[in-house]
Amino acid sequence: MLDLLGPLRKLLGKSKEKEYYAGLDIGTTKVCAIIGKLDDDNKLTIMGVGSNPSVGLKRGIVVNMEKTVESIQNALAKAERMANVDVEEVLVGIAGEHISCINTNGVVTVDDPERGVQYKDIAHAKEKALKLTMPDDREIINAVPQEYTCDDQAHIQDPTNITCQRLEVKMHVVLGSKTNRQNIIKCVTQAGYKVKSILFESLASSLAIVQESETELGCVVLDIGGGTTDMAVFTEGSIRHSGVIPFGGDNLTNDISITLRIASSPDAETIKKKYGSSIPSRCDEKDTVEIQPKIQRTKELIPRKFLVEIIRYRLEEILLMSKTALDDTEYRDKLYAGVVLTGGTSLIDGIEELAEKVFGMPARVGSPECLKGMTGVISSPIYSTAVGLVQYATDEIKDGYSKNGHFKHVLLRFFSKLFGEV
Repeated sequence: MLDLLGPLRKLLGKSKEKEYYAGLDIGTTKVCAIIGKLDDDNKLTIMGVGSNPSVGLKRGIVVNMEKTVESIQNALAKAERMANVDVEEVLVGIAGEHISCINTNGVVTVDDPERGVQYKDIAHAKEKALKLTMPDDREIINAVPQEYTCDDQAHIQDPTNITCQRLEVKMHVVLGSKTNRQNIIKCVTQAGYKVKSILFESLASSLAIVQESETELGCVVLDIGGGTTDMAVFTEGSIRHSGVIPFGGDNLTNDISITLRIASSPDAETIKKKYGSSIPSRCDEKDTVEIQPKIQRTKELIPRKFLVEIIRYRLEEILLMSKTALDDTEYRDKLYAGVVLTGGTSLIDGIEELAEKVFGMPARVGSPECLKGMTGVISSPIYSTAVGLVQYATDEIKDGYSKNGHFKHVLLRFFSKLFGEV
């Protein structure tokens, strides 16, 4: 039976169909699931968190479907037990070096100029903008309206009801591998869940960590994960550029393992997390780290400064590659709010100082904020993407009636529901 009350319940923000929402971050090193809901004050409350090692992906690409499915099941099962709910559908983050972006525009004549711009005019303009020619193995992942122009009036965020004859939309389009997107959907489906939407991870992370003032002043978000570094550039309140650097925290771990001849990669990862830093000058000359080399049975001590220099070299390289990618855009000199770092690798000591040196602008580490519930657990950069996915889902409900001007609402409007649904 057709649910005629569904749109009304959504408008009132009291949908009985969607009482909770799940975000799934399928990363190279971990799969993270977060379940949240809106409370009576319209605030996002985190109900459950689940994390599991990821061994089926490499730089965002599915290389072992069975192991990826198992990791997804384990992560979501942990979150479901904690939240005491059964999840049916999830919002999924996507990343990987197959991701690219373009900016495009579409122009239409407004159907009824005296009445003003209507939803059908906006949809028509978006459709025009997305008539792209691309290879058969590529497809649109997300399409994000940046701004509109009504006749000669530019930089309009919401053109609804504005009287004009000519409507133009500028859009930021995220492209990706069709087969990789299908493989991710297949993994989630085989794990027993339905995929509601897929979002590029740096856009999802931005929802959780970036402040409205930073998007207005201009900033670049670097989500440094295990396999890749995802970039998103904002100016004047809109997303302007995005992309992927094919290096991340795993490269630091591999360098440590190879250079120090450590017996296993997990041991190298543990050493990185426990003793790692990106500022060699902070190390006391007497500080040492105990390691287990591959070619000998006994452990040995090495200067901690040597370990930090290994980390510093690779991390600086990743930041320099990110800066080069940023310099190739037209926005380099418009980022007055600087760099916002997130992802697990952003937890390395001294990364803010190193980023400030490389980019020549302010830098900070961003974590999910302004949440209720399990804030002590998820207030870490490693949860930025998963939290951002849940916030996107809950903001869809709030968007029906709340025009509070908050950045999360502003950024939400940029995501096109028409092209964001699976």
